[in-house]
Amino acid sequence: MFTAKIRHYLAGLMLAVSTMTSVASVDARRDFEGNLNRLLSENGLPGAVVHIRHHNKLVLHRAFGLVNLDRPEVLEVDDIFRIFSMTKPLTAVALLQLVDRGLVTLDADIRSYLPDFEVFEFNGKQQVITVHQLLTHTAGFGYGGGLKNWVDIRYLLANPLSRDNTLAELVDDVSGIDLKFAPGSKFEYSIASDIQGAIIEAVTHQPLDQYLRENVFAPLNMVDTGFFVPRGERHRLVDMYEFAARTFEQAYVFDRDKIEFVEYGNSSEYLRKPTLLSGGGGLVSTAQDYANFVQMLLNDGEFNGNQVLSPSLTRTMLSSHTRGLDTHFLPRVYDGVGFGYGVGVKEIRGETRSQGTFFWGGMGGTVFWADPAEELQVVVMFQVEDGWIAMEKWMIPQIYKLIDQL
Repeated sequence: MFTAKIRHYLAGLMLAVSTMTSVASVDARRDFEGNLNRLLSENGLPGAVVHIRHHNKLVLHRAFGLVNLDRPEVLEVDDIFRIFSMTKPLTAVALLQLVDRGLVTLDADIRSYLPDFEVFEFNGKQQVITVHQLLTHTAGFGYGGGLKNWVDIRYLLANPLSRDNTLAELVDDVSGIDLKFAPGSKFEYSIASDIQGAIIEAVTHQPLDQYLRENVFAPLNMVDTGFFVPRGERHRLVDMYEFAARTFEQAYVFDRDKIEFVEYGNSSEYLRKPTLLSGGGGLVSTAQDYANFVQMLLNDGEFNGNQVLSPSLTRTMLSSHTRGLDTHFLPRVYDGVGFGYGVGVKEIRGETRSQGTFFWGGMGGTVFWADPAEELQVVVMFQVEDGWIAMEKWMIPQIYKLIDQL
């Protein structure tokens, strides 16, 4: 009888603890959601879709706010966003698949796959660029725009990222432009991911969109990801705003006086298939689609029984390869960060996120990160150009506070 009483007491105690935990979880989610709604309303921002998984359990997948501040149209969780540079990790995975298959070698000269490139030069000396350097953005390429130096002016004049270019024409436009530095000597964000796409097309003899659809999107169940929005889904492409901050530092915190409307989704150029299949910034996607991709990376390249990328190459992708190098703009935005293959990587713990956290954002406002030590993954779909910095800096402490209370 005594034993039965003890069991009854313990069962009651466990139920009470479970109830208290459940209440605390509900309160924590309510606090997070209230804080996010205030951020949007107080700063004159359109809505965001937030997807959070912790310990392999879905914590939150919700849409907040409006598609357009001047229309009573609420955002939906399956709405489609321009993800810009969050395209880069997907392209890196696609190229690494070819390494897995023995079709591409990391230490190979990229001209062995793209022979139309003229010999690369820096300061009058011939250079070799490897696939590894291309993946890590240490190859010496630029991104174009600006008048800071002759190389940037050459990119501006050549306009390789024109939506009317094929990837072969992009290579032709970049060919002959001097490198900005000797390959491997520093990191600089660049057109390298688009050149990765050109290698994929050259090696597989498939258009980049077809290769991605068959080898990345299909096994990851990324049903709404592509280079344009199909006609029947055009109502799901959200409107675009801009945060007109002039420097990284100004972009740390939202300023409602600098939030400006840019484009309606239903008249966007993303409703038409572009000629340029940009592996650096051309994709549209949803929160759920991208969360599937992040989950695969967290799970050593496996998703729902499909080994999309080998465990060894997944770990290589998610390791920093820029230790000791000048890392371009990264120190102005992040503390203790290097770059892997298509993703930023935390080299030290800082800004709450653990060492080994991998992440990236898109110019259009989208953000993701995965913290393996905390078994945490976060995807935020938000469409305010140059708003990714302020959104990420707001999200990081808010989400870690949320999971601490679950």
